[in-house]
Amino acid sequence: MNQESVISERNKHSYLILYGPTWDGASQVSKHHLAKYWANLGHSVLYVESQFHLFSFITRMKEALRLLTRFIFGPNKVENNLWIHCFPSVFPYRSGVSFLANSLTLAINQFIPRRLINSLCESLKLDSPVVIVGTATALPIIERLNPKLVVYHCSDDYSSQPNFPSSFKDLEKKLIARADLIICTAEELTEIKAPMNPQTYTITNGADIDHFKSSLEDATEVPAEIKDFSGPVIGYVGTIFEWLDFEMIANAAREKPGYNFVFIGPITTDISLIHDIPNIHMLGPKSYGSIPNYLKGFDVATIPFIIHDVTLRASPVKFYEYLASGTPIVATRLPDLDRFDHLVTLFSRPDQYVESLDKALANKSKTALNNRIEEASNHSWESRFEKIDELIDQLVVKLESNK
Repeated sequence: MNQESVISERNKHSYLILYGPTWDGASQVSKHHLAKYWANLGHSVLYVESQFHLFSFITRMKEALRLLTRFIFGPNKVENNLWIHCFPSVFPYRSGVSFLANSLTLAINQFIPRRLINSLCESLKLDSPVVIVGTATALPIIERLNPKLVVYHCSDDYSSQPNFPSSFKDLEKKLIARADLIICTAEELTEIKAPMNPQTYTITNGADIDHFKSSLEDATEVPAEIKDFSGPVIGYVGTIFEWLDFEMIANAAREKPGYNFVFIGPITTDISLIHDIPNIHMLGPKSYGSIPNYLKGFDVATIPFIIHDVTLRASPVKFYEYLASGTPIVATRLPDLDRFDHLVTLFSRPDQYVESLDKALANKSKTALNNRIEEASNHSWESRFEKIDELIDQLVVKLESNK
């Protein structure tokens, strides 16, 4: 059945995705793929990136200028049926600075989006869109719209993160109460949200299977940055943030000086614990298209997270991407990964990390590789999004029948 017939058999919606990660950044997560999926099906989609604040011109001028250009001259059409836009904010809404961590800051930051969102949707003929909300800070915008449906796509336990202000918890509770549908990426998140809204479901993250499986192709070349390392390459792809267990990583690198610990991604936290260790290599962010090349050069791909409230409720996209590449995986034992312990090496304590790396390096059989690839085929983004589509369509029919 082709895409045209699929869309003719159900309601054709327009979609507004509020506050997703930067569209053309190195990381491509669920909301990027969801936008492309709907656009390819023939739905009109407006993807609004997370706001950039004026302080960005001090810390990230190049990025801020790019986003400002997008705001002034957007929305930008990036492919058929899909537009990208962003809005500026005045202050960073975060903890640590008392005058920033309150509802007044949020109101100031949302002033421009609240005033412009309706005219923006009208210009793109997004009539009563299904609104996909990635963060509770978008709640003031929703109040200005006439959405067909409000879906809170909850991919992390934001209210437990230290950089989110305490006022965010109340804001998220209001969003949960307002939402018609809540989709959580981990069962542990669902357990928290479901008591506040019975229309809460678990749909875990996935991966672009074909893209990451390309790391197995003969034509895929390993980048020169890692090609000539003499020892095993222990790799990590993703944001280098406070979730990583830097003390554990430092200890492992010192214990195994012949191993090369490679990190690919932007750095958003203090890395002083590992910065000067010679066999730790921080390569910075790479293009999404080149990640399979780097994965081909990894002997082991890792998810070396610390254990706290946020990681215990996480469904790491990188896990499914690693799996699709066939690379042996060593990861902190997270609840969402427990079901894969027959395919990957999970560890519960930092002192088990090196032992787990050695175990993964020792088991590089063709059978293990094929098992990982076969399992990955069950976790495509398309399989996840079809479930989301089904929930949305059922709820739209129900709400319209009650009018």
